[in-house]
Amino acid sequence: MENKQTILKEVKDLNNLKEEKKSKKGIALAILVLLILLLSLGAAVFFIGQRTVFWGRAFTPGAGVGEVVLDNSYLFASPLSAQAGGKEKIRVTVFLLDSQGRGVPGKVVFLGQDEKLKIDSVQAVSDNLGRALFDISSISPADYLIEANVDNQILPQRVKLNFR
Repeated sequence: MENKQTILKEVKDLNNLKEEKKSKKGIALAILVLLILLLSLGAAVFFIGQRTVFWGRAFTPGAGVGEVVLDNSYLFASPLSAQAGGKEKIRVTVFLLDSQGRGVPGKVVFLGQDEKLKIDSVQAVSDNLGRALFDISSISPADYLIEANVDNQILPQRVKLNFR
């Protein structure tokens, strides 16, 4: 009989231990969920309280949207070198951008003129991306510095072309 009572007592003790473990797991899980919620709330308050920019844009104070900003605009050439003799051409692309980095359409672009260069205007008026295109060839081998002009203003960037 004592054996039976001892066994019953041990079984009850085991059940109590299992219940305590379950209760401790529940408490640990509740604390973990509460901790995650507090961290999420802290992150939300941080991002709401500060100005956060995920996509930057070029900006020039005082310049209006839709007006060409020379410092934001640029030109590039591809390839930078070609055979002289008038057979190979180099494509020069000019991008006219406003203060927000958006293309400015409808602007007439001129490239600096050199009598040794043949400049073909593929698209001299900027499109919706602010892009104007030119093809350049030369009979004389030399290095040439190309500049773009819009609204009687010269873009500060220039591109160096080589005809060999």
